[in-house]
Amino acid sequence: MTNSYQYAGWATDESPLAHRYDSSEPLTWNGAKVYPLHSQSVGISPTTVTLTLRSAAPRRGVRGVGMGLAVESGHVLLNGRQLSGVDVWADAMSGGIELHVRPDSRDAAISLTPVWVDEFGDVVSWSGNYGMLITRERSCLVLHCSTGVGPPDFTELVVELATAPTPPDPIPPADAGRYTGALYDLGVALHHRGDDRKACELWRQAAGLGNMSAAYDLAVVLLRLGQLAESEQWWRIAAEHGNTRAMAGLADVLDRRGNPTEARIWRAAINAESPAH
Repeated sequence: MTNSYQYAGWATDESPLAHRYDSSEPLTWNGAKVYPLHSQSVGISPTTVTLTLRSAAPRRGVRGVGMGLAVESGHVLLNGRQLSGVDVWADAMSGGIELHVRPDSRDAAISLTPVWVDEFGDVVSWSGNYGMLITRERSCLVLHCSTGVGPPDFTELVVELATAPTPPDPIPPADAGRYTGALYDLGVALHHRGDDRKACELWRQAAGLGNMSAAYDLAVVLLRLGQLAESEQWWRIAAEHGNTRAMAGLADVLDRRGNPTEARIWRAAINAESPAH
């Protein structure tokens, strides 16, 4: 992998990146946006967060690198415990790791930030030249992370991030496609009759089992009902499956919820999609 995200030449201002953040908004430096963290809402439904390691190249003085996941208005289930956050190290992400987030309210959100172990064996974050460059691919976000040690180098940890509704247990049999299609169609019929509450219940079931048409229509109705957080959640899921209409809807709701930076990322993703999508 080329070192395309290394900016050791950023020497016009010698102060560390950590001293420059004054909010969760990114810094613009040499034309690149550097984020102190990545955050996104998860809505009210149980959500599976998948972190998959692409590469790790900790520099001298760094014993280990990882991602810190924190949950607001909810918790992570880990080995039977309910935690407000967890640090996930590179070796644990090497084959992909799933973390199950259980929201406590419609305002539930997750945030991720790079963490590392320094030369003294202490876990560190939020200091020095830490931060992330964030790029979008078809089915995931890619977080290019710099620790706080030495000049900025965003190849130190590269991680894929994907989110999806946690499927119910047990999962329906092999004809799940017909099952979710029937749920979706019945929801459409109820919506046309003016029963949005029952329609949304059916669409939640279908969307949770992978029906992206249900996820999209559910988000549209929820937006009209003023439930922006859950609308964002379902549009995000459909968008991550390549639905360009959902990408546009997600960008709009992100703007309305005060997150124009991520909205711009999604609009750029729309432009990158082929007309077939």
